[in-house]
Amino acid sequence: MVGVNADRLIEMLQPLGVTMKPRPIRLCGACYQESPCHRIEWQFKDVMVCDRHQLRLLTKCTNCETPFPIPADWVRGQCPHCFLPFATMAKRQKRC
Repeated sequence: MVGVNADRLIEMLQPLGVTMKPRPIRLCGACYQESPCHRIEWQFKDVMVCDRHQLRLLTKCTNCETPFPIPADWVRGQCPHCFLPFATMAKRQKRC
């Protein structure tokens, strides 16, 4: 129906035993700069650090502190309140 192989759909789900945490929405600005899309791993309950960049995941805008909306609303990849691009936020992410 959606044109995606069943095996690929299974790969997109979280691993068995991994709990999702839908709020707050988290993201890595450095990852977003490389590829502007939300990674499901950012919402795993126990994940607080980007495994690629070793940066603490962000839960709100680094400029105005507005919490991130759901990824489906990321039309332009920026804060909906102050319009700071997610990719720019990487400069203010803390190293772990």
